[in-house]
Amino acid sequence: MVTIMCHDCDSHGDGNCSVCHGTGKTLDEGLLGTIVEFFHLSRCSACRGTGHCRTCGGIGQIEIGGEGG
Repeated sequence: MVTIMCHDCDSHGDGNCSVCHGTGKTLDEGLLGTIVEFFHLSRCSACRGTGHCRTCGGIGQIEIGGEGG
């Protein structure tokens, strides 16, 4: 088995969610007509609010391959 840097992280291998950049929250816009009225933070749906990359679990590395036989 080989360990490589996770390419799904925010900055390859940092362990952070690439959508919320590790904060666990995303900015939503509230609209009224065509004018943006307010902004609020909500839980990031990509990482479910953890801030960690879902591919590597925040470790920054993944294992590929398997045992040959």
